[in-house]
Amino acid sequence: MTECVPFLKVRNIELTIKWFEDIGFTCTATNHIWEPDCELNWARLEWKGAAFMLGPDDRSSIPKTKDTSIWFNVDTIDDIIENLNSKNIKVDIEPETFYGRKVVTFKDINDFVVSFSCELLR
Repeated sequence: MTECVPFLKVRNIELTIKWFEDIGFTCTATNHIWEPDCELNWARLEWKGAAFMLGPDDRSSIPKTKDTSIWFNVDTIDDIIENLNSKNIKVDIEPETFYGRKVVTFKDINDFVVSFSCELLR
């Protein structure tokens, strides 16, 4: 099996893990597995079989606008929208795209754009 896993650089890995766990992701691994006494510098987050990784971004000036986004194709997004709304996360909902999908998009605490998309139920 071949897997492609996005790797996002963030200022605060621990805070980012907590933020994504709060909306339903699971942190499945960190560098503390093999480096228990070291600073947190890597993590893997998963949601229903999809994954991405986090690493430190220690640049002194990080652009506000990110040029990377994360896209999840899922069976349904209504429960996701409800969960995000309950946490007062600003969402943009596209009820029907020209390619026949419903999409919810929001920004994480690092200003990365995160989108969930599902086929329209007809």
